Amino acid sequence: MAAYRVLTLLFVFACALLVAPVHAQGVITDENGCKIHNPKPHQDERVSWSGGCRNGFADGEGVLEWYIGDRLEERYEGQMKSGWAEGEGTYVARNGMRYTGEWKQSKQSGRGISQDPDGGTYEGEWRDGKPDGWGAYRAPTGEVYDGEWRNGEYVSGTSQRSI
Repeated sequence: MAAYRVLTLLFVFACALLVAPVHAQGVITDENGCKIHNPKPHQDERVSWSGGCRNGFADGEGVLEWYIGDRLEERYEGQMKSGWAEGEGTYVARNGMRYTGEWKQSKQSGRGISQDPDGGTYEGEWRDGKPDGWGAYRAPTGEVYDGEWRNGEYVSGTSQRSI
């Protein structure tokens, strides 16, 4: 279970670089003047947004790519609203971390599947960027944790087993 907590923290950190709520951190503007909320500004970063722009912010379907220097670090393909990931979308980090599912204000919220680079997966409900509700985590070791999750922590379930 400790491995899951570490993987969750890594996943949340990776997502924070691309799409996380902003608390006075600001925005970043793409080459066309369209703004995206920017939680953790980095020197030499830039974004590319292929979708529409409404009231100056990324809005609609498209692909958002996040670069540090010339290196692609993260990619989000899906719906944006007012500069936030909102609705259905897929996030992929350079290290292989992946999440496909629902987003609300750039946090995983609703149903989704995360896949870690080491092979661990979580499929289920999310709230505020963390597993919350019913879901199943399958560790690379074969352990499976089915049941209820709260704030990213496994709290109870119908089974814990190795497969």
